[in-house]
Amino acid sequence: MCPKFCGGGTHRQIKSFLEQGRFVCFSGTPCQIEGLKNFLKKNYDNLITVDVVCRAVPSPLIFRKYVEYQKKVLSDNIKTVRFRDKHYGYKYSTMNVITDRNHGNYHQGVESDPWLRAFFSNICDRLSCHSCHFRKQYRVSDFTIWDCFNVGRFSKELDNDKGATRVLVHTEKGREIFNAIKDDFSYIEIAPEAAVAGAKEMKESVAPNEKRESFFKDANRMSGEELFNKYFPETFKVKAEHSIRLACYKLGIYSVAKKLYVRLTHKY
Repeated sequence: MCPKFCGGGTHRQIKSFLEQGRFVCFSGTPCQIEGLKNFLKKNYDNLITVDVVCRAVPSPLIFRKYVEYQKKVLSDNIKTVRFRDKHYGYKYSTMNVITDRNHGNYHQGVESDPWLRAFFSNICDRLSCHSCHFRKQYRVSDFTIWDCFNVGRFSKELDNDKGATRVLVHTEKGREIFNAIKDDFSYIEIAPEAAVAGAKEMKESVAPNEKRESFFKDANRMSGEELFNKYFPETFKVKAEHSIRLACYKLGIYSVAKKLYVRLTHKY
Protein backbone atom coordinates (compact mmCIF):
# COMPACT_ATOMS: atom_id res chain seq x y z
CA MET A 1 0.00 0.00 0.00
CA CYS A 2 1.27 3.47 -0.85
CA PRO A 3 2.42 5.40 2.26
CA LYS A 4 1.17 8.65 0.72
CA PHE A 5 -2.27 7.09 0.37
CA CYS A 6 -2.31 6.05 4.03
CA GLY A 7 -1.10 9.37 5.40
CA GLY A 8 -2.64 11.79 2.94
CA GLY A 9 -5.98 12.17 4.70
CA THR A 10 -7.97 10.04 2.25
CA HIS A 11 -9.31 7.72 4.95
CA ARG A 12 -10.40 10.60 7.15
CA GLN A 13 -12.04 12.38 4.24
CA ILE A 14 -13.98 9.24 3.27
CA LYS A 15 -15.16 8.76 6.85
CA SER A 16 -16.28 12.39 7.00
CA PHE A 17 -18.25 12.03 3.77
CA LEU A 18 -19.90 8.83 4.97
CA GLU A 19 -20.93 10.36 8.28
CA GLN A 20 -22.44 13.28 6.38
CA GLY A 21 -24.63 10.76 4.55
CA ARG A 22 -22.86 11.18 1.24
CA PHE A 23 -22.39 8.17 -1.02
CA VAL A 24 -18.80 7.15 -1.57
CA CYS A 25 -17.51 4.73 -4.20
CA PHE A 26 -13.93 3.82 -3.36
CA SER A 27 -11.79 1.80 -5.75
CA GLY A 28 -8.24 0.59 -5.27
CA THR A 29 -5.99 -2.39 -4.84
CA PRO A 30 -7.14 -5.17 -2.48
CA CYS A 31 -4.78 -4.01 0.27
CA GLN A 32 -6.13 -0.47 0.02
CA ILE A 33 -9.71 -1.71 0.33
CA GLU A 34 -8.91 -3.76 3.43
CA GLY A 35 -6.92 -0.86 4.85
CA LEU A 36 -9.93 1.44 4.52
CA LYS A 37 -12.27 -1.14 6.04
CA ASN A 38 -9.96 -1.58 9.03
CA PHE A 39 -9.74 2.18 9.47
CA LEU A 40 -13.52 2.66 9.42
CA LYS A 41 -14.14 -0.23 11.86
CA LYS A 42 -17.81 -0.45 10.83
CA ASN A 43 -19.92 -0.99 7.75
CA TYR A 44 -21.61 1.91 6.01
CA ASP A 45 -24.62 1.44 3.77
CA ASN A 46 -23.50 4.45 1.69
CA LEU A 47 -20.01 3.05 0.99
CA ILE A 48 -19.37 1.06 -2.20
CA THR A 49 -15.98 -0.62 -2.54
CA VAL A 50 -14.40 -1.89 -5.75
CA ASP A 51 -11.05 -3.64 -5.76
CA VAL A 52 -9.01 -3.96 -8.93
CA VAL A 53 -7.08 -7.21 -9.29
CA CYS A 54 -3.49 -6.17 -8.80
CA ARG A 55 -0.40 -7.80 -10.26
CA ALA A 56 1.92 -5.68 -8.12
CA VAL A 57 2.51 -2.05 -7.14
CA PRO A 58 5.62 -0.55 -8.77
CA SER A 59 7.93 1.98 -7.17
CA PRO A 60 7.17 5.71 -7.64
CA LEU A 61 10.94 6.27 -7.73
CA ILE A 62 11.31 4.05 -10.79
CA PHE A 63 8.41 5.79 -12.50
CA ARG A 64 10.13 9.15 -11.95
CA LYS A 65 13.26 7.62 -13.50
CA TYR A 66 11.12 6.52 -16.45
CA VAL A 67 9.77 10.05 -16.98
CA GLU A 68 13.34 11.36 -16.75
CA TYR A 69 14.42 8.73 -19.29
CA GLN A 70 11.64 9.64 -21.74
CA LYS A 71 12.37 13.34 -21.41
CA LYS A 72 15.97 12.62 -22.44
CA VAL A 73 15.15 10.15 -25.24
CA LEU A 74 12.32 12.22 -26.74
CA SER A 75 14.21 15.50 -26.21
CA ASP A 76 11.08 17.24 -24.99
CA ASN A 77 9.12 18.04 -21.87
CA ILE A 78 6.72 15.31 -20.76
CA LYS A 79 3.13 16.54 -20.42
CA THR A 80 1.23 13.29 -19.81
CA VAL A 81 1.89 9.57 -19.59
CA ARG A 82 -1.05 7.28 -20.32
CA PHE A 83 -0.99 3.71 -19.12
CA ARG A 84 -2.68 0.95 -21.08
CA ASP A 85 -3.39 3.18 -24.08
CA LYS A 86 -5.53 1.44 -26.73
CA HIS A 87 -3.94 2.98 -29.83
CA TYR A 88 -3.40 -0.53 -31.27
CA GLY A 89 -6.52 -2.02 -29.74
CA TYR A 90 -7.45 -3.52 -26.39
CA LYS A 91 -5.27 -6.60 -26.70
CA TYR A 92 -2.10 -4.64 -27.50
CA SER A 93 -2.16 -1.90 -24.91
CA THR A 94 0.81 0.46 -24.80
CA MET A 95 2.43 3.25 -22.85
CA ASN A 96 1.54 6.56 -24.47
CA VAL A 97 3.89 9.46 -23.74
CA ILE A 98 2.69 12.93 -24.68
CA THR A 99 5.19 15.78 -24.90
CA ASP A 100 4.97 19.42 -25.90
CA ARG A 101 5.70 18.59 -29.55
CA ASN A 102 4.85 14.98 -30.34
CA HIS A 103 1.17 15.11 -29.25
CA GLY A 104 1.19 11.50 -28.10
CA ASN A 105 2.92 9.73 -30.99
CA TYR A 106 4.92 7.49 -28.63
CA HIS A 107 3.20 4.09 -28.34
CA GLN A 108 5.28 1.16 -27.10
CA GLY A 109 4.08 -2.13 -25.63
CA VAL A 110 5.31 -4.63 -23.07
CA GLU A 111 7.92 -5.96 -25.47
CA SER A 112 9.68 -2.63 -26.01
CA ASP A 113 8.73 0.08 -23.49
CA PRO A 114 11.30 0.14 -20.64
CA TRP A 115 8.73 0.88 -17.93
CA LEU A 116 6.52 -2.03 -18.96
CA ARG A 117 9.52 -4.31 -19.33
CA ALA A 118 10.65 -3.38 -15.81
CA PHE A 119 7.19 -3.85 -14.34
CA PHE A 120 6.53 -7.25 -15.90
CA SER A 121 10.00 -8.48 -14.94
CA ASN A 122 9.08 -7.91 -11.25
CA ILE A 123 12.18 -5.81 -10.73
CA CYS A 124 10.49 -2.61 -9.53
CA ASP A 125 7.68 -3.91 -7.27
CA ARG A 126 7.16 -3.10 -3.61
CA LEU A 127 8.62 -5.88 -1.46
CA SER A 128 5.23 -6.58 0.14
CA CYS A 129 3.85 -7.54 -3.28
CA HIS A 130 6.07 -10.62 -3.31
CA SER A 131 4.18 -12.07 -0.33
CA CYS A 132 0.78 -10.39 -0.66
CA HIS A 133 -1.81 -11.41 1.94
CA PHE A 134 -4.74 -9.99 -0.02
CA ARG A 135 -4.73 -12.28 -3.04
CA LYS A 136 -7.84 -14.41 -2.72
CA GLN A 137 -11.01 -15.14 -4.63
CA TYR A 138 -13.41 -14.03 -1.90
CA ARG A 139 -12.76 -10.45 -0.82
CA VAL A 140 -14.15 -7.81 1.54
CA SER A 141 -15.10 -5.43 -1.29
CA ASP A 142 -18.49 -5.27 -2.96
CA PHE A 143 -16.94 -5.86 -6.38
CA THR A 144 -13.71 -7.20 -7.81
CA ILE A 145 -12.90 -6.16 -11.38
CA TRP A 146 -10.10 -6.91 -13.83
CA ASP A 147 -9.38 -7.28 -17.53
CA CYS A 148 -10.81 -10.16 -19.51
CA PHE A 149 -8.33 -10.43 -22.35
CA ASN A 150 -9.52 -13.97 -23.06
CA VAL A 151 -13.16 -12.93 -23.41
CA GLY A 152 -13.42 -15.04 -26.57
CA ARG A 153 -13.51 -18.13 -24.33
CA PHE A 154 -16.87 -16.96 -23.02
CA SER A 155 -18.47 -14.85 -25.75
CA LYS A 156 -17.72 -14.33 -29.44
CA GLU A 157 -19.94 -11.25 -29.45
CA LEU A 158 -17.94 -9.50 -26.73
CA ASP A 159 -14.61 -10.45 -28.33
CA ASN A 160 -14.47 -7.23 -30.38
CA ASP A 161 -11.10 -5.75 -29.28
CA LYS A 162 -12.91 -2.91 -27.50
CA GLY A 163 -12.32 -4.28 -24.03
CA ALA A 164 -14.10 -6.51 -21.57
CA THR A 165 -14.05 -6.61 -17.78
CA ARG A 166 -14.51 -9.52 -15.43
CA VAL A 167 -16.64 -8.71 -12.38
CA LEU A 168 -17.03 -10.72 -9.19
CA VAL A 169 -19.92 -9.60 -6.97
CA HIS A 170 -19.14 -10.36 -3.32
CA THR A 171 -21.95 -8.80 -1.28
CA GLU A 172 -25.70 -8.40 -1.30
CA LYS A 173 -25.17 -4.66 -1.69
CA GLY A 174 -23.03 -5.38 -4.74
CA ARG A 175 -25.74 -7.61 -6.21
CA GLU A 176 -28.38 -4.93 -5.73
CA ILE A 177 -26.17 -2.34 -7.43
CA PHE A 178 -25.34 -4.68 -10.30
CA ASN A 179 -29.02 -5.50 -10.88
CA ALA A 180 -29.83 -1.79 -10.91
CA ILE A 181 -27.30 -0.96 -13.66
CA LYS A 182 -26.98 -4.15 -15.70
CA ASP A 183 -29.32 -2.97 -18.45
CA ASP A 184 -26.87 -0.18 -19.29
CA PHE A 185 -24.13 -2.50 -20.62
CA SER A 186 -23.61 -5.83 -22.35
CA TYR A 187 -22.72 -8.76 -20.14
CA ILE A 188 -22.92 -12.51 -19.78
CA GLU A 189 -23.06 -14.42 -16.52
CA ILE A 190 -20.46 -17.11 -15.93
CA ALA A 191 -19.47 -19.21 -12.92
CA PRO A 192 -16.97 -17.55 -10.55
CA GLU A 193 -14.61 -20.51 -10.99
CA ALA A 194 -14.60 -19.91 -14.76
CA ALA A 195 -13.91 -16.20 -14.25
CA VAL A 196 -10.84 -16.79 -12.11
CA ALA A 197 -9.50 -19.80 -14.03
CA GLY A 198 -6.00 -19.04 -15.27
CA ALA A 199 -5.89 -15.68 -13.47
CA LYS A 200 -2.80 -16.26 -11.34
CA GLU A 201 -2.81 -12.64 -10.21
CA MET A 202 -5.98 -13.41 -8.20
CA LYS A 203 -4.27 -15.78 -5.78
CA GLU A 204 -0.52 -15.89 -6.43
CA SER A 205 2.09 -13.28 -5.57
CA VAL A 206 4.66 -12.37 -8.18
CA ALA A 207 8.14 -13.82 -7.74
CA PRO A 208 10.88 -11.31 -6.93
CA ASN A 209 13.49 -10.57 -9.56
CA GLU A 210 16.96 -11.65 -8.41
CA LYS A 211 18.38 -8.35 -9.68
CA ARG A 212 15.93 -6.18 -7.72
CA GLU A 213 18.39 -5.13 -5.01
CA SER A 214 21.08 -4.04 -7.45
CA PHE A 215 18.45 -2.37 -9.64
CA PHE A 216 17.30 -0.13 -6.77
CA LYS A 217 20.88 0.62 -5.70
CA ASP A 218 21.57 1.79 -9.23
CA ALA A 219 18.28 3.70 -9.35
CA ASN A 220 19.45 5.81 -6.42
CA ARG A 221 22.70 6.78 -8.11
CA MET A 222 22.03 6.63 -11.86
CA SER A 223 20.07 8.81 -14.20
CA GLY A 224 16.92 7.37 -15.75
CA GLU A 225 18.69 6.95 -19.07
CA GLU A 226 21.63 5.10 -17.49
CA LEU A 227 19.34 2.88 -15.43
CA PHE A 228 17.07 1.68 -18.23
CA ASN A 229 19.88 1.36 -20.75
CA LYS A 230 21.72 -0.90 -18.32
CA TYR A 231 18.84 -3.19 -17.36
CA PHE A 232 16.50 -2.90 -20.34
CA PRO A 233 18.56 -1.99 -23.42
CA GLU A 234 16.92 -1.75 -26.82
CA THR A 235 18.48 -4.87 -28.31
CA PHE A 236 17.92 -6.40 -31.73
CA LYS A 237 15.53 -8.91 -30.14
CA VAL A 238 13.46 -6.11 -28.61
CA LYS A 239 13.28 -4.25 -31.92
CA ALA A 240 12.39 -7.44 -33.79
CA GLU A 241 9.55 -8.36 -31.44
CA HIS A 242 8.15 -4.84 -31.64
CA SER A 243 8.26 -4.97 -35.44
CA ILE A 244 6.52 -8.36 -35.50
CA ARG A 245 3.75 -7.13 -33.21
CA LEU A 246 3.19 -4.04 -35.33
CA ALA A 247 3.19 -6.12 -38.50
CA CYS A 248 0.55 -8.46 -37.06
CA TYR A 249 -1.54 -5.47 -36.06
CA LYS A 250 -1.31 -3.82 -39.49
CA LEU A 251 -2.14 -7.11 -41.21
CA GLY A 252 -5.21 -7.49 -39.04
CA ILE A 253 -4.05 -10.78 -37.51
CA TYR A 254 -2.87 -9.60 -34.11
CA SER A 255 -5.79 -11.10 -32.17
CA VAL A 256 -5.37 -14.43 -33.94
CA ALA A 257 -1.62 -14.43 -33.38
CA LYS A 258 -2.08 -13.61 -29.69
CA LYS A 259 -4.63 -16.39 -29.23
CA LEU A 260 -2.15 -18.83 -30.78
CA TYR A 261 0.60 -17.56 -28.50
CA VAL A 262 -1.63 -17.98 -25.44
CA ARG A 263 -2.58 -21.49 -26.51
CA LEU A 264 1.05 -22.50 -27.01
CA THR A 265 2.40 -20.90 -23.84
CA HIS A 266 -0.66 -21.21 -21.58
CA LYS A 267 -0.23 -17.55 -20.57
CA TYR A 268 -3.36 -15.46 -20.10
